[in-house]
Amino acid sequence: MTLTVPGCANEDNKPSGGSTVSADPAGKDPAGKDVVVEHAYGTTTVPKNPRRIVALGQTDIDVLVALGVPPVAVGVFSGDWYSPLHPWNQHAFTEQPAFLDFEEYSIEKILALQPDLITGVMGGMTKKEYDKLSAICPVVAQPKGFTDWNSPLDQQTDMLARVLGKEEQGKALVDGIKKQVAAAVAENPGFAGLTVAIAECWGDTFKVIGATTPRSKFFTDLGFKTLPELDALVGSAYTADISSEKLSLIGEADLVLWTTDGGQVEALKKNPVVSKLKSTKEGRSLWSTGMKHDSAFWSMDWGTVLSLPYALKHVIPQIKLAVDGTTDTKVENFSS
Repeated sequence: MTLTVPGCANEDNKPSGGSTVSADPAGKDPAGKDVVVEHAYGTTTVPKNPRRIVALGQTDIDVLVALGVPPVAVGVFSGDWYSPLHPWNQHAFTEQPAFLDFEEYSIEKILALQPDLITGVMGGMTKKEYDKLSAICPVVAQPKGFTDWNSPLDQQTDMLARVLGKEEQGKALVDGIKKQVAAAVAENPGFAGLTVAIAECWGDTFKVIGATTPRSKFFTDLGFKTLPELDALVGSAYTADISSEKLSLIGEADLVLWTTDGGQVEALKKNPVVSKLKSTKEGRSLWSTGMKHDSAFWSMDWGTVLSLPYALKHVIPQIKLAVDGTTDTKVENFSS
């Protein structure tokens, strides 16, 4: 599919003569203020001051909001269970941004939005999708050298800040959240050295989440350690299946974060294998789903400069209850 758009929505970005805006790194902004950004599929030249941004990276919305440029559209998973709007970012929108299925991009819907920039920094855009979208306006895909859907906080924030010409503001955001995490570590020295496992259950399938993912890093940044046996199982991937026979590895962790389908937390607790795990019997588990209202879960899973303060405030008290050494304290479910 080859598409062209006459000009772009941002008046500052319109080239003369009604020609198309190009993502070709050789393209030059007449004012000489282009920003050239390297990503997994090459380099993209972004004209100055983009304002109609379509954010197809799952958590790009948070960085764009933090930098003062809320996107006009954001990617979502299909179905009513998911939302990209949460307490830490929804204040930035006077009306709901358009929702676009980022598992199957609709070129027609994106065209209708007249974007001047498309971002997919925290995503899994394919080269074919990148090429199609680049016919609309400049596209910044995921960074090189990282697993899809797994761009670290520093990398994602810096990349989008450079795109907007706001490098110093991006650095300040990263420095600020690092100070908040450091303060939380100082306030909770008992977390240091405890082990954590991040597990999921979808139907009859069990999974473990890799050590480099935002969900895992939330805990390791607080002083927890991942289990080498589980790290080896996942390798460089985001997640890996684990057999029920090996779930005892998860049970040995000092803390387990479980995630399952909406409405299935109680069933997971009673699962014949999960209920017998040492961590479950000793009350050292946190229970969550990925439903759209479960902001505590998403604050960990996103791990952005906006979501992490929410996670520090709402999750740490439950961690302390889970690892306090007694089974009498009730740990809140992070599920709606």
